[in-house]
Amino acid sequence: MTKVLIAEDDLMISEIYERKFKEKGFEVLTAFSGDQVLEIVKKEKVDIILLDLLIPKIDGFAVIEELRNGRYDQNIKIIVSSNLSQQADYEKAMKLGANGFIVKSQYTPSEMLGEIKRLTGIGG
Repeated sequence: MTKVLIAEDDLMISEIYERKFKEKGFEVLTAFSGDQVLEIVKKEKVDIILLDLLIPKIDGFAVIEELRNGRYDQNIKIIVSSNLSQQADYEKAMKLGANGFIVKSQYTPSEMLGEIKRLTGIGG
């Protein structure tokens, strides 16, 4: 079963995504801060991280940078899910090693799931 880690500090959004992913057969873990993302990835084999950029303690950019430093599984697909929609944010995330960038406000949860499958080639 594909394991997705949802890193989102908005509880309502996190719960909506969690429900949608579980409906489609994903195993779901959740984190509400950047340090939680790194702790979970140390302990669990995660296939996909759906990563908000504006999360507490360690922001999403720093999380990507840390995950891509060689000390973590480099096969993890990191999909940024943010309302930061500036080209500079997209370019920075991709340069740091994200596999995709989704502007949350442009997708329903179902559309987001489809986009994540498209970007990663991984299904539930």
